[in-house]
Amino acid sequence: MTKRNLQKKIKATKVVGSVCCIALLTVFGTTPRPAQAKQESAKPDFTGTWLLDPKRSNVGPSAIPDKPLKIAHHDPELRITHAVASNGQKDFVYYTDGRGETNATTMFLSTGTDMKLPGAKDVTKSTTKWSGNKLVTRVKLRSVIGGHSLEFEIIDEWKLAKDGQTLSQTSRTVFSQDMSGGVFVPANRPDFKRVYNRVPD
Repeated sequence: MTKRNLQKKIKATKVVGSVCCIALLTVFGTTPRPAQAKQESAKPDFTGTWLLDPKRSNVGPSAIPDKPLKIAHHDPELRITHAVASNGQKDFVYYTDGRGETNATTMFLSTGTDMKLPGAKDVTKSTTKWSGNKLVTRVKLRSVIGGHSLEFEIIDEWKLAKDGQTLSQTSRTVFSQDMSGGVFVPANRPDFKRVYNRVPD
């Protein structure tokens, strides 16, 4: 073998070796691990039957106390069934991917009572999204006070405890500021918190 042919063979061997190294890096260095990706995308499952714990909650009395809350969670669909004073029970469906949902208006959630909000429509539109491990629902509402329109937003946050036995719902009301000064805008209310304990099957 001539010296020139030997140099060509060595050069070809280096090229093949480099290609192999690139292939190995592609396979072992940059390919995401399925188990790790699945773990990062996993979200809490709220499915279960839940009962309000009055001692750990700061909401007012209800006309239908001690009625369990039933949740069927098949992400992105979250279906909540709870008792209402009018017709026994009602379903509320939320979508965690932010597409938006429309549900019947049956109560002013942030008051902790079963009284319907004065001037409220028969249906309420909301938007639901994940924020880390919390599920956040936003509802924009409007009420009329003294002939003036008052707009505000109710923000509900749902969080499941690490042991899966406690579900917390925090409701916050944020009032829109009236720049004209034509109507009194109340200060933001303190957060209302409901703590639910899981009911054994």
